[in-house]
Amino acid sequence: MSKLYWHKLKNSTIKRVYKNKMTCKEVMLHYRQPDWCGYPNAINGILGCWSLTMDADNSKGNRKDISVEYCKDCDCFIKEAD
Repeated sequence: MSKLYWHKLKNSTIKRVYKNKMTCKEVMLHYRQPDWCGYPNAINGILGCWSLTMDADNSKGNRKDISVEYCKDCDCFIKEAD
């Protein structure tokens, strides 16, 4: 079974993950970060990328904007993956 991309999940799914208190290790086992992201363990909620791990209830709504365009200026962006 292939892992789902964390950044493509609906906010309702993210909220369910948080409500069920899934550990960072479990998240990384079940989901994957974008192919263009070279940040080590980016979806680790403790030390990962803030854009990817931001709470779905965040009022700024940045999580829904995650895309190649959003991340292209990051130092960890992998240009070959776009």
